[in-house]
Amino acid sequence: MNEPTPVAFEARLEWSSEQATHVDRMLVRPAALHGDGRWLAAGETARLNGDASLDAAPWCQPRGLAVVDVARSGLRLPPDLRAGRHYPCGMFGAALGTPHDLRPVRLLADDGDGRLRVDPNHPLAAVPARMVLAPSTGPAAPALRLAELFSGPGLQGLPANPRDCYFATGALSRADEDADVAFHARARLTPHLDARCRAELAAIHGRLLQPGMRVLDLMASIDSHLPQDLHGLTLAGLGMNPGELAANPRLAERVVQDLNARPVLPWPDASFDAVLNTAAIEYLVRPAEVMAEVRRVLKPGGLFCVAFSDRWFPSKAIAVWSRLHDFERLGLVLSLFHDAAFDELHTESLRGAARPADDRYFAAREFSDPLFLVRGRRRA
Repeated sequence: MNEPTPVAFEARLEWSSEQATHVDRMLVRPAALHGDGRWLAAGETARLNGDASLDAAPWCQPRGLAVVDVARSGLRLPPDLRAGRHYPCGMFGAALGTPHDLRPVRLLADDGDGRLRVDPNHPLAAVPARMVLAPSTGPAAPALRLAELFSGPGLQGLPANPRDCYFATGALSRADEDADVAFHARARLTPHLDARCRAELAAIHGRLLQPGMRVLDLMASIDSHLPQDLHGLTLAGLGMNPGELAANPRLAERVVQDLNARPVLPWPDASFDAVLNTAAIEYLVRPAEVMAEVRRVLKPGGLFCVAFSDRWFPSKAIAVWSRLHDFERLGLVLSLFHDAAFDELHTESLRGAARPADDRYFAAREFSDPLFLVRGRRRA
């Protein structure tokens, strides 16, 4: 008897960089596999056997192209152009593509002599990557092409100069430089991620955490994004608004503190088995100091997990955040982990899930909020 056709497939890209392992996932409907006969064959294998693996190289194109030297003159370039970041291919003129070509290419050097050096290859062109297809019980958003799986992954790979690339002068400034206490004076008793994204994050946390752990929810609000059936944790929360912390039923300890004003955690060394930070890393104006504090309060081998999506309060996010591609934000956070000497670094992403039909933003956005995550462990 034939197995039923899955309502969706999860497509994964699995690859490694010098600093971390990476898994980039996307949900698609079965019709998306019709874009390539190899995908159709893999889908049938996955339907029968549970999953199917392919070499991702044929779709990580272009590859093997020489670095291109581009003259600055006549180009409309952003004022904060930085070597190491990715920009739309068409921005660099006819030498790389048409004006409407949005493929991201990495700027390797801006030598100050009127010339730019650009790498036109796909960010995974030189990286062994495996593509895996598996049936999924989660619903996929409509009209998503499987080819989009290859658009974005690879951009989180660190440039040669991550500090200069991500944290140049002005990168940590904000449109609203007033004290954060005033901005957070009113309790916002609403989730910052849609229900499907929250459920996916809770499932990830559930796989990483175990009963008996002492956990810190850093920059906490009304939801710590934990599975309902995960019990036995001792959960502390540090946030900006006492009403939001009071509305979080999982918290056993609540601390109100502005980390931008005082980036020192009020716990002794090695206090926690894990620290979680969700939808908040983009608001830190002294992120390196906070990362060092997280490392201090973690036990040796302790876990730090940072998750975010593509929505934030624009006036309070650091300036560089909105200037980066979604996957480059993973790179920025990964660089913070790397500089803070965390081990076992890993990034993960999930796109393409369907937004719940009862979500208040469903009419404007059928896609669930994408999820991006970086995790690492304090060296034992």
